[in-house]
Amino acid sequence: MNDRSRRLGGLAAAVVAAGLLASGPVSAVTTDVIASDDKVFLPGSVNAAVGGSVHWNANGIDDHSATADDLVFDSGPARVNLNFTRKFSAGTFPYHCRKHGPDGMRGVVRVPPQVVSAPAGLAFTVKWAAAGTNTGTSFDVKYRVGSGPWKTWVNNTSARSKVFGKGGPVAVARGKSYSFQVRSGSGARESLFSPVTPFRAS
Repeated sequence: MNDRSRRLGGLAAAVVAAGLLASGPVSAVTTDVIASDDKVFLPGSVNAAVGGSVHWNANGIDDHSATADDLVFDSGPARVNLNFTRKFSAGTFPYHCRKHGPDGMRGVVRVPPQVVSAPAGLAFTVKWAAAGTNTGTSFDVKYRVGSGPWKTWVNNTSARSKVFGKGGPVAVARGKSYSFQVRSGSGARESLFSPVTPFRAS
């Protein structure tokens, strides 16, 4: 192999490696949110993946907290050195600062469930939590076929994922679309339902 071939081969390997890294687990992604003395969270709206984390910190002199409206998560009393992280399961999580909200300083974290694999046949796996997620220990999952009505798939499950179409709740058909929403909870505390995740069986 000549020098040019070696360089091209090395470049190709680097491109492939970069592609593999770019398509790696999204659960490692952390979004930083600043609790500003201007009484806003920056950014105020976060779209995260299942297993993704949000880290709140304060950069000023005022006291702040990151407190879910439903108390699924809470950084505790407002303090000047806010430093708080949560690893998210699926759901919609409106939150506020204890000192400056809930009618003022507010934010939201939105986490849709994921279709993570399509095993042999038409069944596929839906994932709504990852190892180490700490925004709920039980999950309500609903689905719909096409534009039909929403139906309950599982309620109050501790499972983090489940195969859809293998043993229920419906037989998956090619060309049909299926949509999913999930709510995370802990005891009587629960998030709102997540954004919708659609999947078309092929």
